[in-house]
Amino acid sequence: MVRVAIVGCGKIADQHVQAVRRVAGSTVVAVCDREILMARQLAERFGIESCHDDLREMLRAVRPDVVHVTTPPQSHHALALSCLDAGSHVYLEKPFTVTAAEAEDVVAAAKRHGLLVTAGHNYLVSFEMLRLRRLLEADVLAGPPRHIESYWSYDLGDTSYVGPLLGDANHWVRRLPGGLLHNIISHGIARIAEFLDDEVTDVIARAHQSERLRRMGGQDVLDELRVMLRDRNGTTANFCFSTQIKPGLNQLRLYGPGNSVVVDLTSGSVIVHQGRSFKSYLTYLAPPLLTAREHLRNGWHNLVGIARQRIYQDAGMTELVRRCHAAVVSGGPPPIPYREVLLTARIMDVVFAQMRDTGPALAAVTSKGVSARAAVELA
Repeated sequence: MVRVAIVGCGKIADQHVQAVRRVAGSTVVAVCDREILMARQLAERFGIESCHDDLREMLRAVRPDVVHVTTPPQSHHALALSCLDAGSHVYLEKPFTVTAAEAEDVVAAAKRHGLLVTAGHNYLVSFEMLRLRRLLEADVLAGPPRHIESYWSYDLGDTSYVGPLLGDANHWVRRLPGGLLHNIISHGIARIAEFLDDEVTDVIARAHQSERLRRMGGQDVLDELRVMLRDRNGTTANFCFSTQIKPGLNQLRLYGPGNSVVVDLTSGSVIVHQGRSFKSYLTYLAPPLLTAREHLRNGWHNLVGIARQRIYQDAGMTELVRRCHAAVVSGGPPPIPYREVLLTARIMDVVFAQMRDTGPALAAVTSKGVSARAAVELA
């Protein structure tokens, strides 16, 4: 039995408890929060006996196999190190840490203790992303991707999140180097990092505030971001985060030398676009009919997935928790490779540094960190 403790008893903690309970052989044995009332309320909701307001006390008393850290990211580095020092594996909610240096510390500590640390990039193991990887194993692109596009959107109409953020200048999200963007974009960047080389030679980022957020009294909060990347192998990538795209867009697009694939996480679809050409009027008939067939195939896959209870809200989190706990039991590798975790953190460091700079700059992300390069002017 994998014994789990939850540290940080806010809204996201409920999802973690529910995910753990869906994983056979795992159970939540303790919860912890500096505000003991939060911990008690979570414990009461789910019938958890052990409740604490001090992490070290909980670690000594309970000795959990895995600690799920669901606190604001400013505390992730210190909490993860404390848990690892106490002999517990760690699941860190996104963003993994605030900076790449902190991420490197956590990964180094995990290796030093012979323990596992998992980044909460649950969208990487969603139902449709698992289908994508099966297609990639079958070489659906006819080679490695040449270009990658990642899109992520957020609806400002959900004021339960953005309202408190705008109303409190000291809100923990606004104290992050990247503000609102910092708390969200790691999911989208991580999808790109999976397919890039460790040596990312070019990163160009631009952020601004949408007119809608300005009308809401957005102050210093930025909600629109565009990033361009290129690695040493010449693979290029674009990342787009927006609060203005309707309908909401959550996609990964991979373009290869033979074919391309579009993964739509909103509809759970994986659409393969063939690179073949057609003659005469077939040019206008064959592609849409083939795409229609792809959509029908996806509808069938999703119907089967729902019937077999593989598709539901937070299925990706449950799958990531299952893989994390399975690796703890087997001693296997982390479900999200450390290479991708660190590369995601380094890219985010560069993005937020450029957001703070007044002039455009070109930067490189290497296996050793970030190095500045000559400034460039975008047309």
